[in-house]
Amino acid sequence: MDLKMTDTIVQLNNYPPDKYNVLIPVTSMQIMSNMQRIIVNEVRLDTEVDANGSGRDIYKEKSSGKYAVTKVGGMKLAAAANISIVSNESVTPDVCVKCIKMVNATGKAQPCGSCPHGYDVKYVVTIRVPEPSGGFRLISKDKEIDGEIEKSSMTEAQYKRWLPHRTSIAESKAMMRCIRDALGLAATYTLDELKKPFIIAHIVPNLDAPEIRSALAGSYLQNMGLLFESHTGQRALPESTAPLPQAPPTFDDDDDGDPEGGPGNQGGDGGNDGGDDGPLPWEVEDTGIYCENCGFEILETKSRDGKKMWTPGDMKAFSERKFGKCLCAPCQKEAAAGR
Repeated sequence: MDLKMTDTIVQLNNYPPDKYNVLIPVTSMQIMSNMQRIIVNEVRLDTEVDANGSGRDIYKEKSSGKYAVTKVGGMKLAAAANISIVSNESVTPDVCVKCIKMVNATGKAQPCGSCPHGYDVKYVVTIRVPEPSGGFRLISKDKEIDGEIEKSSMTEAQYKRWLPHRTSIAESKAMMRCIRDALGLAATYTLDELKKPFIIAHIVPNLDAPEIRSALAGSYLQNMGLLFESHTGQRALPESTAPLPQAPPTFDDDDDGDPEGGPGNQGGDGGNDGGDDGPLPWEVEDTGIYCENCGFEILETKSRDGKKMWTPGDMKAFSERKFGKCLCAPCQKEAAAGR
C-alpha cells in the first residue's frame, strides 16, 4: 500500500517537554520514499540510586549536585537510536607523544619508569550515527586521564582502588562524549527530569516495501548458499585458481644464485597453472613477472643484509642468466640442488 505524504511525517511536538525528554533536534521528520519508515522509541532510565547517589543508569555529580547518565544508561539510548560502535581503542597519551617526539629529535631515551605520567591513559571511541536524511555520520571522541592529577584528589586507599580501573573509566567517558554529541544529551539533569522518558526517532528500511523484501530474500538465499552445499554436489564457494599471496624471499647480494630460505617462501608447493576460469587477456592487463616452473608471481624482496632491493625484473634477469629461464626463489634453490 502506498504511503501518503501526510502519513510520512512524525510530529515530535506531540511529546511536550514537561512530560518527555526529546533527543531529536528537529520538530518533524519526513521520509523520502516508501522504502523508509520512521521509528520513534521511548526509553525510560532506571532512576533508583543508593545513599551515595550511585545507580545503574544514573549517578550523582558531586560538583553540581545533579545527576549524569552512566555508560549503561547511555548504551540504552544509543541502542534506541540505532547507533553502532565503529572503533574502540586505547591510544598513546599526549604527554607520551611529546616525549617520543623529543626522543626522535635528540636520540636520547627518557626513563619511563620514573616518569610521573606513567599511569596516564587515553581512549578514543568512534560511533556511527543515523541521520534524519537516511544517511550516517561518524563521531569520534577521546578521553585522557592524568594519573598524577587523579592521585592528588584521592586518598592513598582510593587511589589504589582507582588505579586498575583507569582504562575502563577513560573508555566510558569517551563513549558518553560520543553519545551526548550524537543525541544532544545534556551533561547533567535533575532527578525529576531523568524520571521522564527519552524520545528518540530514527529512519529504518521499510520491510513492507516490495523492493526491500526482494533484496532481503535474495541476500538470505545467497547467504544460505554460502553455508551449505547444493544438491548437485557442487560447493557454494568454488575454489579459487589464483595464486595465494606469498611472503617474498631474501636474496644474497652475491651472484651464487642461493636465495635465503627454503621452499615455501614463495610459490608454496607450486603446480598451479592458473586454470581457465580467470579473466580474458583483453579484460585485465597483467604486468606481473611469474615463475616459469611453479607459476607463482615473483615479488620484490630485500637482500640478506637488507641494503639492497631485488625487483622482480632483477630476479628475472639473474635467473635467466644463471638457469636459462625465469624462476622464483624456491625453484632456483631446487635447480641449484640439481632437482
